[in-house]
Amino acid sequence: MCIRDRDSSILALTSPYKTNMDAKMNEVIAYVDEPMIKERPESTLTNWVADAIYNQAKKNFKEPIDFAYQNYGGIRIPTLAKGDLTVGKVFELMPFDNSLLVVKLRSDELLQFISYLAEIEGGPVSSNIKMVISNKKVESIFINGMSVDNTKVYFVAMPDYIANGGDNQSYLSDNERLDKNILLRSALIAEARDKKNVKSALDQRIIVKK
Repeated sequence: MCIRDRDSSILALTSPYKTNMDAKMNEVIAYVDEPMIKERPESTLTNWVADAIYNQAKKNFKEPIDFAYQNYGGIRIPTLAKGDLTVGKVFELMPFDNSLLVVKLRSDELLQFISYLAEIEGGPVSSNIKMVISNKKVESIFINGMSVDNTKVYFVAMPDYIANGGDNQSYLSDNERLDKNILLRSALIAEARDKKNVKSALDQRIIVKK
């Protein structure tokens, strides 16, 4: 068989799979109301991602989820354009196969995590948090309208990358975690399907004083 014939045979074999994959990636799952951007300490895109993770964690886990966090670097595109949102665009937004975990944190571990957020001057957190940062230190923190309770165990939804010690959060790696085998990307797709409209607003969940 000559090279041309072999290539034609391969194309004929793979074409149905490509067509099927293209159809899946081009499926419209929601509409983005306004352009969304990725910025610190908060932004419309990071707020939507974190809130979506929180909503889907709350939907899929029976534990009371206190808040959600998504590492900033895990969001791989700087903007989400106004218009139809496709499955393929969500893959661009979050191309890695990171999983959604719920991790149990003691109050001291929670405060250590919050201090990390202050050091990096904010990141994608769900709207349950209201935080003020000054000189890369925590000035105030409220979770669901309450100060941190030293007697409480907190349930935080986050990527497995962070739960396994990524971004120098090694103290989390031995913590009890809950796993329903849900990819973060799948959680975002489910959220978009549920809501039909992708929208977010700046609500001062993180304020950085200069």
